[in-house]
Amino acid sequence: MRISLSLVVWTLALGIAALDTDHGAGVRRDSDAGHVAKIRIQESEHTLDIHSPTDNRQASFEKALKVLQQYQSSLKSHNMPGRYESQLKTYRDISSFFPKVAREYVQGAARVFSSVFGLTDRTAARYASHRRNSQPKGVKQAIQTVRKLAEQGHEESLFALAEIEMYGKYGSALELDLAFEHYQQLADISGNATAQYMLGLFYAVGLGSTEQQNGMSLLYTTLSAIQGYIPAEATLAFKYLSGIGVPVSCNKALSYYQSVARKAIQYYNSGPVMGRHMPDYRARLSDDNGGAYGVRTGPYSLHKVVNRKSFDELLLYHQQNALKGDIKASMTLVDLFYHGHRFAPRNFALALKYLRQVNTHLFTQQGELRKGLVQSEVNAAAQAAGMYGIMCLRGEGQPVDTAAALKWLKIGAKMGHGISYNALGVMYQAGIEVPPNRDRAIELFKLAAERRHQG
Repeated sequence: MRISLSLVVWTLALGIAALDTDHGAGVRRDSDAGHVAKIRIQESEHTLDIHSPTDNRQASFEKALKVLQQYQSSLKSHNMPGRYESQLKTYRDISSFFPKVAREYVQGAARVFSSVFGLTDRTAARYASHRRNSQPKGVKQAIQTVRKLAEQGHEESLFALAEIEMYGKYGSALELDLAFEHYQQLADISGNATAQYMLGLFYAVGLGSTEQQNGMSLLYTTLSAIQGYIPAEATLAFKYLSGIGVPVSCNKALSYYQSVARKAIQYYNSGPVMGRHMPDYRARLSDDNGGAYGVRTGPYSLHKVVNRKSFDELLLYHQQNALKGDIKASMTLVDLFYHGHRFAPRNFALALKYLRQVNTHLFTQQGELRKGLVQSEVNAAAQAAGMYGIMCLRGEGQPVDTAAALKWLKIGAKMGHGISYNALGVMYQAGIEVPPNRDRAIELFKLAAERRHQG
């Protein structure tokens, strides 16, 4: 049971690792999925000088990393050519992800499968070799540059190389043992918190050829947490809460959870007025195929699956209707681009464009509602006024304009819009464009709560 719990906690910890960007070597893990499928890696542009002083080595690393990021973007493009599709797959020895006590049985089952279907080790080797050979020459050169810089002890190159080997990035083969060596080397050189955290993962689960050792896992995870690395703190909190490799200690678990919570709140409040936006929606496998058993078979597969083609058609439909003055279609587009979607990244400029069209249609230049509006249009006007006020207050899609924010939020609040009440309360609480007034702020917050605004 302890082994399975270890696997669970480290899986959870890896999931939140992407939230922290203040530690580690800072290698970017994700690329925007844009229309860059036609990018061609020109070999002549990426001949890099690695036998050079520190500054030149850093420049060489950045140039190589740029090549790899461009290549990753091309692979993730929605218009990705078929010949690149295999590069998104990671071919790995599945047994390495099982606890060591179960690995022998998994490998035995794999050998039986291979003998039945004729998949010999030589065939598998050719398969992995084909994957490497399908990389563009420029990408191979970039990875080789990173590798040679890592051999010279360049810290960012060590981290990037370990990530490539750990996750099989850029069409490379998965090499867990080499990843462990490079994380170890980086941790020894600089005490890198991310590297220490990853070493803790290897020891906790027994990845690759690493022997599972809860003591070593606890050591490296604690060293990482001491430096304030958020995933390590969250992992230790769960370990102490569940007694995984350590005695159960609610006090220690609470201490680590409090540290993580304080940092999360601090980060949230470090953004514009009213805080940063919460993390974007994360795509589920059920978004593509309806779940493990198909559409309408579970809580995450109740609706028809929407693929990219269907989404683009629906988006075009709403855009055409918005051009014709359809308020409902315009507000749908405002909401889509303001909050973002799996197939449509957040775009404040577009949200503001459609919002201004709605306001022009529903309000006079003096900010009064036009006459003859039906109830659905009045409701849309309240929402549009409140959202426009918030975008002015936060400087989204335009420079901050607190005077315009106060004007439009008052219009929204006059129409009973809950979000407008809440934003006005923030302005009175902080004294933005109005004298600070705690009592008035509380009154507005209560009105927002009555309309089930979560604040």
